[in-house]
Amino acid sequence: MGTASVFGWLLAYYQIPQAMLSGVSAWGMGQLATGFFIAFVFLVVGMFLDAIPAIIIVGAILQPLANGAGIHPIQFAMIGIVSLAFGLVTPPYGLCLLIACSVANIRVIDALKDTMIMLMPMLGVLALVILWPDFSLLLPRLISPEFLK
Repeated sequence: MGTASVFGWLLAYYQIPQAMLSGVSAWGMGQLATGFFIAFVFLVVGMFLDAIPAIIIVGAILQPLANGAGIHPIQFAMIGIVSLAFGLVTPPYGLCLLIACSVANIRVIDALKDTMIMLMPMLGVLALVILWPDFSLLLPRLISPEFLK
């Protein structure tokens, strides 16, 4: 956490996120393309970092891009959370996969075959969160509609 905070501070100090966002913003992506781009970035980062440092580092960089594309902050958070969940069960990081294999005393490659079956519905949920924003905003709207104004 401390290293991620220092890294995030260094990125902000040297204005690296602004340079990256200006390049990505020049692509002229719409809301859907931006959502899929954000999901892709979180998927790749989640394969190498734990979720909390990834949220601190990458979330801070991609939030202005999401705001510029008109993605609601709750939807942006859901895209990040669901995307980073893939990293817990996919190599090379795959912390949950490695722990489960160690406890069950099986090889990672054997568990990975069965894990791939579970990743397909997760990918469908991720696409649903991106394609249909009301899917991730339904529960917050029911609980506290004045919060989402």
